[in-house]
Amino acid sequence: MELSKEFRDRFIKTLQGRDYVLYGGLLELVKQRGLKRISTKVIQIPSMDNGMYGVVEAEVETEDGIFKEVGDASPESVNRAIQPHLLRMAATRAKARAMRDAVGVDMVALEELGDTLLSDEEPMPDNPEDLVLTFGKYVRKPLGQVAQQDPGYVAWLAENAREEAVKRAAQSVLQQQVAVVSGDFPEVSIERPPAH
Repeated sequence: MELSKEFRDRFIKTLQGRDYVLYGGLLELVKQRGLKRISTKVIQIPSMDNGMYGVVEAEVETEDGIFKEVGDASPESVNRAIQPHLLRMAATRAKARAMRDAVGVDMVALEELGDTLLSDEEPMPDNPEDLVLTFGKYVRKPLGQVAQQDPGYVAWLAENAREEAVKRAAQSVLQQQVAVVSGDFPEVSIERPPAH
């Protein structure tokens, strides 16, 4: 589905180079498609017996038909603040997925993410080299590994990354490399075995 610039400005959020649609945007689109109802049904209540794994089914009815999807949530798939609200997260995920089907949007809803902070200022990992890229030709690779394989790409990220956390991590990795090259670390003596 082609999304207008106005819609994108209001309802699309970019995190680490990837676009996500806001739940409110999906609701807006599904209303335009003649929303008749949204209903949910609990499939599994989180309990100690099932590892606190909650499952909810959502049904979205529009003029185009009925769209069903399921959503799940567990302590491992949400951030700490959401853990007391697993059923609500499972319902949000189910409704967002059903609405995405109903309107033909293939972007994940931002609210479906379980462990991503919603703020613009994402914290950098303790070690910037551990930041795993979620986009581009090095998707799913840690920044430190990318720096060893393709330092030019990391330099490009340090200047051009869309997400501030990625840009800062790339800058930090480059600074660490410069420190190693310029010898800013204490001298280490290496003992060599005697020649025979």
